[in-house]
Amino acid sequence: MTRSFRTHVAPRSRSRVGALAHSGVFALVVLISFGMREARAQDPPDTLQVIADSVLVDSLEAVLISDSASADTIYYNLPRFEGGAPEGWETGVWSWDRAAIMASSANTLAELVAEVPGVIVLLGGDYGTPAAVSAFGSGGGGVRILRDGFELFPVDGGVADLARVGLGGIGRVRLERSLGELLVEMWSHEFDDGRPYSLIEAGTGELETNLFRGLYADPTALGGSLGLALERVDTQGPGRKESGNRVGSWVRYQLHRGNDAGLALDFRRMGTKTAVTDFASSVTRTDWAVRFRARLSDNLVAEAYTGNSSHGVEDIREAYALEGGSRAQHGLRLGYGRRGLWGRAEYRLFGGDLPNDRLDIQAGLDLGVLGGVAADAARASWYETTTMSQRVRVWTQPYLGFSFFGSWESGAHGSRTLPLMDGVLGSDSIMAGESLNHVTSGERSDPFGITERAATRFGARIAWRDATISAAKLRIESDSLIPLGIELDRGSPLLPGIISKGWEVWGSLPAVLGGLRLEGSVQQWQEAAPYLPKKIYKAALVFHRSFLDSGNLELWGTLGVRGHDPMKVHVLRGGSEPEDRTLQTVPLYENWYGRIQVRVLTLRVFVAWENITVNRNLQTFPGRILPALRSVYGIRWSLWN
Repeated sequence: MTRSFRTHVAPRSRSRVGALAHSGVFALVVLISFGMREARAQDPPDTLQVIADSVLVDSLEAVLISDSASADTIYYNLPRFEGGAPEGWETGVWSWDRAAIMASSANTLAELVAEVPGVIVLLGGDYGTPAAVSAFGSGGGGVRILRDGFELFPVDGGVADLARVGLGGIGRVRLERSLGELLVEMWSHEFDDGRPYSLIEAGTGELETNLFRGLYADPTALGGSLGLALERVDTQGPGRKESGNRVGSWVRYQLHRGNDAGLALDFRRMGTKTAVTDFASSVTRTDWAVRFRARLSDNLVAEAYTGNSSHGVEDIREAYALEGGSRAQHGLRLGYGRRGLWGRAEYRLFGGDLPNDRLDIQAGLDLGVLGGVAADAARASWYETTTMSQRVRVWTQPYLGFSFFGSWESGAHGSRTLPLMDGVLGSDSIMAGESLNHVTSGERSDPFGITERAATRFGARIAWRDATISAAKLRIESDSLIPLGIELDRGSPLLPGIISKGWEVWGSLPAVLGGLRLEGSVQQWQEAAPYLPKKIYKAALVFHRSFLDSGNLELWGTLGVRGHDPMKVHVLRGGSEPEDRTLQTVPLYENWYGRIQVRVLTLRVFVAWENITVNRNLQTFPGRILPALRSVYGIRWSLWN
């Protein structure tokens, strides 16, 4: 059995153990020596016996120290699937580890990714209401979320409602922003120390907002390892008339065979409640999975899993009488990773009226001083339709401060446009593509849609000293546009496609003060489209600095803005005449925000502000006004043992 040892045990802890061991051994030696002297005061010393006693004492001390170190430094994790395109604006990859998630002050996944260039967060209101993200105008089928390899497929529309995707127990997040779809990968807590670990995050603020997230992870519990997490946020909402909350839980138990194999049982649940009458009053998403993962060789990892996702609605209104249900998911994953080369193949089999199955293949090659290349392809079965897509990305290493990058992608993406229904509606009618009447919207819409997309992105990067500026040219062509399918635009019809051209710029520049930087991005399009305003801009002054050699005093500060031009959304304007049935438009969006966070040892104190300028017409869906001003303050405290 393979064991992982960490050599950076806290000096204070090790010195304390050593001191106790030395004290105990010294006392034992004194007692033995005193007794021997009293009993044999007249006898000459036995040299061999003294040597034997000395060896015994040294061995006892070594055992005490060894046992103490082992108890604190042995831990196991399931093997990782290594590889992936490198992080950076040029490759379209952003990632957050545990420390970065805590430094972000984000309470939800939508808040975490909100500052990614070109990403628009679409909110139906305050906490407890529907939430989604979009980039490059993507709608249904344009966002995929994987958690520990298990796909969080949409159960209530065309994309997973982020109001019911929590960060409790999550240790890493990775976002790949492509012109065809957003891919968000999440990984649950991994052990990097043999001691039990706890994390407490608690805050409060205006609009009677209260935040809590707690994690307990024990690497040696019940013969394996255990992880538990709870999270909750509740608020009274804008005008204190739209109360809502999110409550989530996570339980994971793992059995390990060293770091080379393991069995994991994972359960997550997230429920939302809202007083907004436009939405279901109470919705719960539940996901569970059982996975076995093993390292087949030094560079090859395999996994088999099975699981289930369910969508539960507690609302007595007729509109939600049929909504709800559960679907199974089974998968096989194979990953290869070595220096300079990686590849992955993943097959997922779904149940019910979801895609029948999906096959994903990814591979990448590090070309050293030349740069790198990554490619992926996907095939999915939608009823009697098969969709296929492919993407290629290339990038070069800097030469005299200049580097170049590009991507090409093409293919079809499928999506649901309605939530899961229970057994009242037969699968035969859905398989045949018959329309369903969703009472909430009053529209008739097919339960699924297919869209074809082709897109290119080419650009260059220039870096000089500590400054970086990148620019890219964009082109997107699609044959149809699919709504997100969440409650806010559910029932909206598929729209004709577009050909849109544009460009984007991103930069990171040092400021006068050490640790201070100016970061920003602009994305400009020739024509607006649903979820794709003509201009999207983000900028922030970011400060990050550690003030002690020990690293035990750290300060973060951010003052930024997220904004975009007026934006069309997949919500039809009512009217008696056909020409009146046009898409609605939300006004200019501009949200100034700020954050301050201080870390002393493992205690973090934070203050965060949203909509500092008190914009009282802040909205991403028609009529769903966001809070005019919110400040939240609290602590984040990680503890060992």
